[in-house]
Amino acid sequence: MVIIETITQDLSSKRGKLDEDRISTLPEDVRSKILSFLPTKTAVATSLLSPKWRYFWQQHLSVLDFDDDSFEPNEDRFELFKTFAVFVNSVFLLRKPCHVHKMTLSCIQSLVDDKFCFNSVNTWVRSVIGPHLNDLHLTLYSDDGYCFEPPINLSSCINLLSLSLEGAVYFNLQRAKGIRLPSLKKLHLDIGYVLVTSVSALLSGCPILETLDLYFETEEYGILCVPPSLKKLKMRLGNGNSGASFEIDAPGLKYLDISEFTFGNVGNLQHVVEASLNIHPPPGAFAYTLVKLLNTLSGVKHLVLCLSTTKWLLSGPTDLRFPEFQHLLHLELILPWFNSNCLLSLLQTCHLLQVLIIENHKEQSPLPRWAAHPSVPSCLVSHLTFVQLKGYRGSRDELLFAKYILQKGLILKTVIIVDISADIRKKFDNLKRLSDVPRASGMCRLTYD
Repeated sequence: MVIIETITQDLSSKRGKLDEDRISTLPEDVRSKILSFLPTKTAVATSLLSPKWRYFWQQHLSVLDFDDDSFEPNEDRFELFKTFAVFVNSVFLLRKPCHVHKMTLSCIQSLVDDKFCFNSVNTWVRSVIGPHLNDLHLTLYSDDGYCFEPPINLSSCINLLSLSLEGAVYFNLQRAKGIRLPSLKKLHLDIGYVLVTSVSALLSGCPILETLDLYFETEEYGILCVPPSLKKLKMRLGNGNSGASFEIDAPGLKYLDISEFTFGNVGNLQHVVEASLNIHPPPGAFAYTLVKLLNTLSGVKHLVLCLSTTKWLLSGPTDLRFPEFQHLLHLELILPWFNSNCLLSLLQTCHLLQVLIIENHKEQSPLPRWAAHPSVPSCLVSHLTFVQLKGYRGSRDELLFAKYILQKGLILKTVIIVDISADIRKKFDNLKRLSDVPRASGMCRLTYD
């Protein structure tokens, strides 16, 4: 009986501890930090937790995160926006004077081309603009003609560190010239049509920018001048080769990803560690121009050359000399057609290469194919452990290259062949030809997909 009473008392004690409202006893700064990680709709709901939380969010909420996707879906976009706007306006109305350090506003489901939407978004953004704002993220999409123009007083955000603008956002040249963001380190732009000169003007007002992720469409031939302070750069044009080009001299740049641009003056890129290039030749440019660009990437360790870039290279003269890639460990090539001579010439310059991935888009090459090379690329006998051939069809050039890799790769561990032949019998014949090839490496495993 005594034992039962003791157990009952112990259980009651534990239940009391579980029922104890520990979160309300936390210091105010800790509870404020908790609110900063919550969507604003959830942060407001904390007022139901206990009397201590009832008005807490109104006094301490410095991070705002509004998302129209958190509301009940409505086929009428405008009706959904009105419901969303009632909530957002209520939050701004009930908040006590407190500096906003970060605001995220996502309107994907509800925006329409209506004056009420236009004025609401403008009012919300203007309400948080000021010297205390560190992060601003706007995602605004509309099915019709709605478009948001960042206000000129964005320049008052002298301590803004991160800016993200996505969707129905537009910069005119005059407004872009007037925006100065002296502390901005991270900029993400994923917008529609805009002039190259407007984007350049905006970037010129970001003197210490370190990370730039840029996607836009343009029909203007113009030069995009990239800030020299960058450490990470990703730029894409959404409408193919419009003639837009970029100029860059960024000694501290580590990561480079360029798609659908041409290029102008290129300076110091020797510290780039990872690069992906899908670029077009400037008017009248030869393959030597691209080799000159590749020469500036002498320190790269991870390199991806996409279709537009390799087509430009393969269309060059057969005696084209590639730059020395003394530090390259990982190489991916997306080819318009297979050319084993060009591939082996490139491998001769990649002395430390460990991973090689080749994707072929076309079976027949318009250029001369296999020819014996005087020496085996050093990476094949000392460093290359992984090779993958995608888009394999079993053409003579592909087969001879695959055999060469298997016969010369002294430390190969994995070779993967991704055969896209439609004919099952041809696939089987391709597999048999490669399976019978003697391998230089006893560790090499051939996988045929």
